[in-house]
Amino acid sequence: MTAGQTHKVVTDSGAPSLDIDLFSEASLRNPFDDYRRLRDTGPVVWLSKIGIYAIGRFADAQKALRASDELISGEGVGFNDVFNAPKGMNVIQSDGDIHNRMRNTVMKPLTPAALREVRPRLKAMIVDQLQRFSKDVSFDAMKDIAPVLPVGAISHLVGIPDEGRERMLEWAAAAFNAIGPTPDADDAALLREAFAFISSMDENKVAEGSWSAGLFAAADKGKISRQEAVAAMSAYVVPSLDTTILASGHLLYNLATHGDQWDMVRENPDLIPSAVLENMRHSAPARWFSRVAAKEYAVDGMSIPKGARVMILYGCANRDERRFENPDRFDVTRDARDHLGWGTGPHMCAGMHLARMEMEVLLEALVEADVRLEAGEPVLAANAGLYGFAELPLRLIRNG
Repeated sequence: MTAGQTHKVVTDSGAPSLDIDLFSEASLRNPFDDYRRLRDTGPVVWLSKIGIYAIGRFADAQKALRASDELISGEGVGFNDVFNAPKGMNVIQSDGDIHNRMRNTVMKPLTPAALREVRPRLKAMIVDQLQRFSKDVSFDAMKDIAPVLPVGAISHLVGIPDEGRERMLEWAAAAFNAIGPTPDADDAALLREAFAFISSMDENKVAEGSWSAGLFAAADKGKISRQEAVAAMSAYVVPSLDTTILASGHLLYNLATHGDQWDMVRENPDLIPSAVLENMRHSAPARWFSRVAAKEYAVDGMSIPKGARVMILYGCANRDERRFENPDRFDVTRDARDHLGWGTGPHMCAGMHLARMEMEVLLEALVEADVRLEAGEPVLAANAGLYGFAELPLRLIRNG
């Protein structure tokens, strides 16, 4: 074999085996070569280092995410028992009627129609923040811009008490980092702390008129149980914070390092929605979630045995050459509406409309500010569940 080749061992299921370690620090910081190897190896691959089947091609990942009766979430969507502990009792880790009931309640304030009245408030927040950077000085976008709207939504819409709000960024990062096969003890402790805090919530602790208050009102009407109301609160907080913060960081970096693309957006703001979707395709912050095969599951002539845990790779599928031409290129004119950055199927991200709106108003504010974007060398984080920057030096250079 030549350098870079991997010996393929075919398992009893017919799936080829790879010994790559997707959870290594090197792969977490630069996963795309490993993603390509996985896609080229087969439609489903046995990852021998962690003992899990992996699906990384676009069409197969899309199909798997929609096969919620065959690949279930109720046994947990992580890769260890700590992350998977609240099985069946939150929107992400549940199936069937329980999932549908909680998701329908969670989604009420998150539909595009319901979010229209929120948009001006979020736009005002980011405009105010951008006005602080008027002297063309470099700053860290991951601290000074990317978190503004996701944290603002938690503060002003979800209704979390101050004492919990202060810890949410720390809890969200720890939760996703604890998704891997061997979670760090500190991350596991923070994850349990987050679960304990959310479990302590009731209608007397959340802000009146907030989304969380709406959950407890639904419980009072018998639409969901109080336990489900508490569990559903986590869908407003943990999945939405870091994913949108990291996606916003990618958006700023991609436009700063592709000046021609930013020029097109500035000259034609109608491209803003397309730029946001292309960013989610090109630089998906959620790396993967897992499912468990409720029965034998077929993937393009190969089979995954009943009871096996399956890794579905969002970011890998979004770079699949079989679906997207020149997939490594960031192109704001690309039709990326079917990207898998927010998943698809019954478990498609409940907060995707809010996240999309937050990034759109960020770009609207930047276009209106008439600035060029200049990025320094970012620092990539090595989070086991999320792909994104820990630091991103950025300058907003005023035109004219």
